[in-house]
Amino acid sequence: MPLAGSGKPRPRAIVFDLDRALIDPRPAWRYAVEEAVVSVTGRPVQAAALVEEYHTRPFRHALQVLLADQAQAGRCEQLCREMYGRSAMKRLLVHDGAGMAMDALRGELIDLAAISRLPHAIAIKQAQSTGLDRFLAILAATPDGEPWDPSSRLAACLRFLECRSEESAFVSPEPRDRDRVAALGAHVFCSAWSPGAEVAGSPSIASPRDILPYLQRWWAGNR
Repeated sequence: MPLAGSGKPRPRAIVFDLDRALIDPRPAWRYAVEEAVVSVTGRPVQAAALVEEYHTRPFRHALQVLLADQAQAGRCEQLCREMYGRSAMKRLLVHDGAGMAMDALRGELIDLAAISRLPHAIAIKQAQSTGLDRFLAILAATPDGEPWDPSSRLAACLRFLECRSEESAFVSPEPRDRDRVAALGAHVFCSAWSPGAEVAGSPSIASPRDILPYLQRWWAGNR
């Protein structure tokens, strides 16, 4: 039970999937792909039709659709990664209502954290460029050269916050990630507002503004 805030039951900490639940990367992804292709080939392309299916996958998957020349695709892939960490950053969007929702959560004295698939330097830049860094007590990104492991990233957040897993919530649209985190004992929830969210198998939160009331009901046992 909380010692301050509204006095309503709530988690001690909420860990968000930064790349999916908080940030909408689609405009940045499209910009990086289109700019890389025109830079390498001299020919403009439209990547809009590929955004929904490919924006969560490695750049090379979309580039292999757009380009027959694999050498060019390889050069474009490297350029995409470079642009995504620089000029494309200003095209990142925060999901509608996420900032207000996080402010409300902090008003309940809930610790907020995020995990990211991206290397630490890029993840920090994304959090800073979108203004999300002001809400987060910790951002646990993926160490260079290591595979994406949401459970280890969440565990790092909880150690820093000195929070037990059963006192925490994890919000993500990815069912595999939710399953791995649930094995630690955390409560997992689907961010149904995220593009391509897969809601099956987990409680689903419709929009960022619903996070606080939904979790208050959940912690009160009204499920």
